[in-house]
Parts: sequence; structure tokens; C-alpha cells
Amino acid sequence: MRKIVFFVVLSTTMILNGYGQGYFRSGIFLHHSTGGCIWGPNGSNTSVPQEMDEYNLAHEYTGEQQVAMNEEWWAPGDNEWATQHVFFEDPSPVTGFGYYLPDNKIMVIKTCFPASAMSGAGQPSDTLTPYLKTGYNYKWHWRHIVRVMNQHRENFFVIWTNAPLEPGSTNATEAALSRKFCVWAKDTLAAGLDPEMGAFPPNVYVFDFFRKLTGPNGMMLPMYAAGSGDSHPNAAATALVAPQFVSEIFNASIVYELTSALPESRINGDARITVSPNPCHDETVIHMTLSASENVDVSLFDQSGRIVQRVFDGYLSVGSHNITISTRMLNDGLYFIRTVREKTIRNVSFIVKS
Repeated sequence: MRKIVFFVVLSTTMILNGYGQGYFRSGIFLHHSTGGCIWGPNGSNTSVPQEMDEYNLAHEYTGEQQVAMNEEWWAPGDNEWATQHVFFEDPSPVTGFGYYLPDNKIMVIKTCFPASAMSGAGQPSDTLTPYLKTGYNYKWHWRHIVRVMNQHRENFFVIWTNAPLEPGSTNATEAALSRKFCVWAKDTLAAGLDPEMGAFPPNVYVFDFFRKLTGPNGMMLPMYAAGSGDSHPNAAATALVAPQFVSEIFNASIVYELTSALPESRINGDARITVSPNPCHDETVIHMTLSASENVDVSLFDQSGRIVQRVFDGYLSVGSHNITISTRMLNDGLYFIRTVREKTIRNVSFIVKS
């Protein structure tokens, strides 16, 4: 028998109290030259804006549901991790990262390829010289940045791994060190396996840019470099990464949007929602009690944030209502139910599993 696990999420388009309320569909990409190349079109037949248009079309997102992102040349030095560390120590709405948070639900940061010119594994005393490009310092920078991001659950953050260097601009030692750090960032830190960091925040996503363009030796594959001695991504790199940039970042932000919430299933004080049976086989039923008559929009999403089914969109009166969802054609897995209503709604989430 197929088992379909439902995650129930009640939300609204408004920014409310608690974590993750509202849509996480728009933001800012802060970059230097490497990021500008990926933004595109950079001589390719695509770009991040074009990929966002296609993403919205494929997911049937319109109006406030559409994904969107602006880009900005954020250019202190080469955006080294030490620079980002200082930036995330400053919450100022004038000089620090706080400047971007109110108007951007999503914030994407990165460094440029000079960050891959690493000097060694490093040691604790390296933190006294923050700009030393050692593995120890880089991990220290990242843990600090991610901890600050975790304090701002009203926003979703994306942090890129290093931009790689092409073979003529690096050596085997530097490339191996950069690869080791990036593997740690994605496979250990982001997986919640780093003993110092522990659980990884749900409002942060690691975009592993480094391994998209490198081979096992950690050097940028020549097919993706602007030329010998030039580690800027070329048109082929843009064509490869721009679609992944859009799909990975917005899939992750929408899942956070759907699952971030407060711990009880309440709306407007006494209105409640439950789903049964759960797990289910052929169908499941949403049981909803409304304290006020209002329009209700119920949609079913998969784990990537894609709308699978528009279940109901109409006016419901005060009292109890049952809305049936057919699941016969769904694959096994985790699904999300989003209920949007006219009045203020607290985001809530809970999981039911076999």
C-alpha cells in the first residue's frame, strides 16, 4: 500500500508574528563579478531572470505567488568570508545586513574566486587574523554567519560555497583545500553533522556552487572558465548553473515557507484544521472549523513547492467543513496543504506519519 504523509500548513500572504509567515518568493542576490556571470546571460541562451520566468510558468505561480529576485553588485574587496563575517556582525539598517532584510524575504550571499586561494588547514590562532584563508578560519566564519542567519527566521538565506579557480590560476594544494572546505560546508555543516554547530537552521540553504564546476581535484573544469588565467564562469557555466540557482533556491525557500510555523493548529483563536486518515491511500479529508465566514483557498504542494492540486477555492460559512482530497494519482512521499484565508492566520505546522 502506498503511504502518503501530509504536512499541514496554515498560512496567509501577510507577514505575521512568529517564524516564516507569508510568502518566501522574492529577494536579493548580493554578488561580485562571479555572481554577475551566473546571473547572465553572459553570452549564453539563458539567465537567472529568464529561469525565474520559466519557473513561475511551470509552477503556475501568478501574482504574489510568483518568484522574483533582484541582484546587486555588493563589492567590498572580493567578498571574502572575513568580509561576510564582519557584515553579519553588523545588524544596522544602514551599514549592515539589516539594510536588506525588511524588503527581501530571501537573501543570497557568496564570495568570488579569490576565496579559493587557500593557504592551509589552519589552527585556532588563525581567528586572530581573520583574513587568513585557512580551513579553520573559513569554518569559523561560516558558523558565525549561519548562527546570525538563524536568529532571523523571518527571512530565508542562501550561502554559496566557494567559486573555484581554473587550473592556470591555482595549484593542487589550494584546490584540494578549497574542495575539502566546500564538502564540509554542504555535506557536514548543512547536514547538521558539524559537532560545533549541531542542527542546521531551516531558514538557511547551502548552494554548492563549487562542486558544480569542478572535478575531483577541486579545480574549475576548463570548459566552464572564461579562459586560461581567468576563473570567471563562461557561457557554458551560466547555462549549467542559472537553472539550478533558480530551482534549488526557490524550492528550498518555498518548503521553508510551507513548514515554518508555530506549534499548534489554530486559526483566528478557535478555528482548527486536521487531516485524516494520515497516512492515506485513496483519499484524505481536511476537517476545518471556522469561527467566521470567509473565502478559503486550499492547495496541495509536493516537496519541491510545486502545486500538485488546487483543492478548493470558495466561500465557507461559520462552522465545520470537510474537504476531500483524492490521492489515488499521487506518488508516495511528503505533501503540504496550504490554506489561505481572508482574515489574519497564524502559521502552524505539524507532521503525521506512520
